[in-house]
Amino acid sequence: MDIKKYDAVYSNALHIFNPYKVFPYRISRKIPIYDMQAYKLNPSYQFVYDKLFIVQSQYIKGGELKDVPNDVEYPIFIKPRWGHKTSTSKDCYKIKSRDELTPHLHKKDMMWSEFIDDREGMTDFILVNGEIVFQITYVYSEKQHGFADVWKHISSDNKPPPEIVDWVSKHMTGYTGPLNVQYRSTKIIEVGMRFARSGMYIESTNHKILIEAINHLAETKTWICRETIVIEPFYSFKCWSPIPIFCLIPQHVIDLLMKFGHSMPFYEYYFEPTGSHSIIFFQFLHKNFEEGMMLKDMLERMMMIFNGTFILLCMYAILCLSMGKPYKLVHYVILGMIISSCINSLDVLQSQITHQKQFII
Repeated sequence: MDIKKYDAVYSNALHIFNPYKVFPYRISRKIPIYDMQAYKLNPSYQFVYDKLFIVQSQYIKGGELKDVPNDVEYPIFIKPRWGHKTSTSKDCYKIKSRDELTPHLHKKDMMWSEFIDDREGMTDFILVNGEIVFQITYVYSEKQHGFADVWKHISSDNKPPPEIVDWVSKHMTGYTGPLNVQYRSTKIIEVGMRFARSGMYIESTNHKILIEAINHLAETKTWICRETIVIEPFYSFKCWSPIPIFCLIPQHVIDLLMKFGHSMPFYEYYFEPTGSHSIIFFQFLHKNFEEGMMLKDMLERMMMIFNGTFILLCMYAILCLSMGKPYKLVHYVILGMIISSCINSLDVLQSQITHQKQFII
């Protein structure tokens, strides 16, 4: 059952914040925000969603998961092959041995590649007939949670490596539209014909001229902006939990935390598995690095305490039931925590469940 169709009514009734309604200037809906949309709109360039092609086009060792050589050098990285059919980091793993690989060999549409142990980066390009007319590059933190960044730095001063630009120019001849390229050092790992995070980073710049130029591109396939676009730098922070998230902090509490922590207007629950049980659970933007890190650390501690308490109470309740001494107060507290977790949008609740299925399946 898709509960998302009831989300607007549910969220309005609870006065729940919609993060995608904070921007003064919006990117046209004619620009695809999902990979499947972009895949269908651009049949001549669907090859970019074949991650095995991306690997082979750069002479990186890799292949289908079922064909991993017995003498392969570990670690390797495994992930879904088709980028338009998956999202976030579901079924992505760093594999250190054949024993770790074996439980995954039954999975279909998966691939492997050599593990690229280097700093990650990402660039949103805008192309017109294969020519790059604009780029915004996101520099990732060196520290990672599993294989997810701790923060990104977004600035006009950031530039993509020349090797990335060369690959785009070689393979995207004649293409017009947005192109998101993710890479480690100078090696591309994923490509998509849409902007990062549905264009949220670009909309967060509040740059009217840039967004109007993008919208004009969507209508006419031409680029009207001739001036140099400079944006005010900012950071994107991801909050991480080393355990699955069973309960969420209510949205209204999150709103207060973000307000007093001086975050930028956009923030959201955002779920991205980073290993067998750990997960990214929240993302927010901030213009000050030190203040942003303090806010991130506080939110991570709160989530750990909240979920740690929930787990201990559930274990205690089971113990009491097994001894024939049900402690009703504990049950009421557990129920209260579950109810408070539901004071979030249905979209968030469904995403919370969907992106943690791999922990138990």
